[in-house]
Amino acid sequence: MHLSESAKARVRLFLILGIGVGLVALHVAHAAGDRESLQTFLSGILIPMLFGLGVFVGGLWLRRRGTDGRHVLRVAGWCALGAVALAGQTALMTVYQHGEGVEMSHQIYVFVNAASGGAAVGFVVGFYDSRQRVARETSSQLSRQLGVLNRVLRHDIRTNANLIHGHAELLAEDLDDAERARMVQEQSAELVKMGDQAREIERLLQEGDVETEPVDVASLAETSCEQVAREHPEADIDVSLPDELVVRAHPLVESALRNVIENAVEHNDKETPRVAIESLDGDRPGTDLVGVRIADNGPGIPAGEREVFERGYETPLEHASGLGLWLVNWIVSESGGRIRFEENEPEGSVIRLRFERPRAARSDRASSAPAAGGTPS
Repeated sequence: MHLSESAKARVRLFLILGIGVGLVALHVAHAAGDRESLQTFLSGILIPMLFGLGVFVGGLWLRRRGTDGRHVLRVAGWCALGAVALAGQTALMTVYQHGEGVEMSHQIYVFVNAASGGAAVGFVVGFYDSRQRVARETSSQLSRQLGVLNRVLRHDIRTNANLIHGHAELLAEDLDDAERARMVQEQSAELVKMGDQAREIERLLQEGDVETEPVDVASLAETSCEQVAREHPEADIDVSLPDELVVRAHPLVESALRNVIENAVEHNDKETPRVAIESLDGDRPGTDLVGVRIADNGPGIPAGEREVFERGYETPLEHASGLGLWLVNWIVSESGGRIRFEENEPEGSVIRLRFERPRAARSDRASSAPAAGGTPS
């Protein structure tokens, strides 16, 4: 016999209701069959009966809120498990006491009381277990949907943006007024860049808890500066870094450096954008954080956007522009590092990226420090 889904859901719900009704009925029979003192009635009959009644009311509440049948069955299973577990534990205690010569009256109701408490506890555990499962299923479904959306944004829009960019270049050669074509080129290039950033964010999320590794941020910064300088020959980029500056960071840290340097140039309103990059090695005595300081002479990052990044989330009224600095923020966070946004004097902005030193470097630094009261060599 094949049951419909609605029939299965009713059967699962009746399991919970049946457990509650059965327990309440046994307690009513106990109250009707024996005359007990008030204290015994309260502790031995009324309170356990309220546990059974709670299971019954909980079953009605699950039906009212339209809980999925699979989760109702899970709650019923936890109810039954809790009732059997506590009744079984009580049975073992009873056997032990019997062996010690202690006789208990109304043993069946002792088991019923234990089962009532176990069923109530099982209902609570089962309900929260089901909620967690629903949350995981919803999160998994949302992740799959976001994956589809990201593929469209990253692949389809990027492909179309490349086509627009190519046609804009051809138009710029033929038109007398190339300004409009230049605007189309810039916007299409921005779409391509956004697609690349979306791909890196997807990689950051999919890889999960990736172990940080020793990386030379001085070398990566130099490489990023060379790439940006080739794409923006009008920019004046000054790099003042040591030959080597090794930190522990996420493998995508080069993307974070490149995005900060690109933002400093591309969002600069000066005829000659200037970017200065220097190390932060030793600027905070007593800490093992080192990194780079990137300053520019542009319009600066608006105070509202700085607050958004420091807070870590957006609101409908306060949000950042683009994905670049969010990507930087998340990569630095996954690296166990720190990011700080400041105003540059007299104009522009400063971004400080700090990371932990590798363990070996910290040990070498500690061993090379002079002993207290000693003379450095």
